Amino acid sequence: MTAHLTPVQVCEALLGGVDRVAKAAGVHRTTVFPWRRASAIRDAGDVPGARVMRRILAYSAARGLGLTADHLIWGAPRAEVDEILLRRDTAREAAE
Repeated sequence: MTAHLTPVQVCEALLGGVDRVAKAAGVHRTTVFPWRRASAIRDAGDVPGARVMRRILAYSAARGLGLTADHLIWGAPRAEVDEILLRRDTAREAAE
């Protein structure tokens, strides 16, 4: 059985941690930590709001980080995220 990552976990993995997720979303880094927990309007690990999702998608697209809209809605299996990271590393090594 493979682990399934939440949307926030996928963002952290593909963008490079909380600081980069916050930068991509246009928020202070401490704003991202509560996203890991459920609230009255959001499940644990959900990215809050379409505006924030669009900012994160634009950041990822501009840098070729591999994040998709589906990742922001559904999350992803750990194996899928690992594959994206491997492809990025392989492409970076080929370019050097």
